[in-house]
Amino acid sequence: MSLKNKAKNKAKNKFKKIVFAVIKPFLPFILIIALLFFAICSLIDAIFIQEVQSDSSSMSEVEQALRTKCIEKAEELNTCNNYKDGEKTEYLLDIDSRETDKEIQWSHLYSIMAFHNMTSGRKLNESLLNEVAKSFESTFKYEKMTVKIETKTKGEDGKESISTKEETGYILVESDTIMGHYKYNYEEKTIEKGDTQTTKKVFTNEELIGDKYERLKKYLKNKLHIREDDIETDVQIIIQAADGYYEGKENTAWLQESSSPDNIITDGKGLVPKRYVCLANTWIYNNNITFSV
Repeated sequence: MSLKNKAKNKAKNKFKKIVFAVIKPFLPFILIIALLFFAICSLIDAIFIQEVQSDSSSMSEVEQALRTKCIEKAEELNTCNNYKDGEKTEYLLDIDSRETDKEIQWSHLYSIMAFHNMTSGRKLNESLLNEVAKSFESTFKYEKMTVKIETKTKGEDGKESISTKEETGYILVESDTIMGHYKYNYEEKTIEKGDTQTTKKVFTNEELIGDKYERLKKYLKNKLHIREDDIETDVQIIIQAADGYYEGKENTAWLQESSSPDNIITDGKGLVPKRYVCLANTWIYNNNITFSV
């Protein structure tokens, strides 16, 4: 080792001794602060982070029972007011399952109940579930569609013949659910593929009548007396929370509230101080969305 390197090492060792001598009196305080920080982090985790998984393995028996009732109620709401060619039906009939993204989900019901709990302290139970459900019956209207299929074939004599068959099915023409009021437009088209020619109504677009989430907005205004200025934000809170419940995202709380005035959390962009709540994966401060995790 060169004299230069020996001198550098000697200087480093001397510097370390000086630093240690300076901080040595404060080591007990540093250790206490570190332990307190670890304890606070553990406490926050214990209070604010509960997993809500799609298999319901982390739920209590009461939560599982309520979730099951929400699932049953959602199925009932999606089939209680449906019509095919003007006649009542108990089924979802669209040949392309177009109802899927318009149905009310169990998570919507739970999210609305959780919002009740957050704003007015109502208990999450079957009584509240039935009360909420009355305002969110889904309506799906269908029309019968005939599909005409023509197939060209050649016989042994080389002559060409055309065989025709018809199939029937139902297409969704209107829906009115928690997602909004929609009409569905189709146009008749003939599609050729090889020797087969199919004539049927083909979906072109859906048309929103009124506002998206219109019934939910009316519910918040009329039932929970939410101010007009807060309606849009509160709708997003409920929908994002419902997505969190339904998808079973990790680190998702059902409904949590901070009891300490000094809690501070961060979204990576800035600090969110003091009182906040968590509906599913969405943190809310003073009834405003702060960020999603």
